[in-house]
Amino acid sequence: MEDQIKRRAYELWEADGCPAGQDQNYWFKALGELASAAAKTIKPARKRTTRVKKAA
Repeated sequence: MEDQIKRRAYELWEADGCPAGQDQNYWFKALGELASAAAKTIKPARKRTTRVKKAA
């Protein structure tokens, strides 16, 4: 995952004109993007239905 963050941070940095001294900003921006994309792939847990026992 670290390589993906590096690549994305570099892409963002280049797109903004290669500003100096902003490495951490781009790292965390890339990390946020990738984490958000990964979170979207997680399926929520299915809800269990409770059964009502029939009286005998």
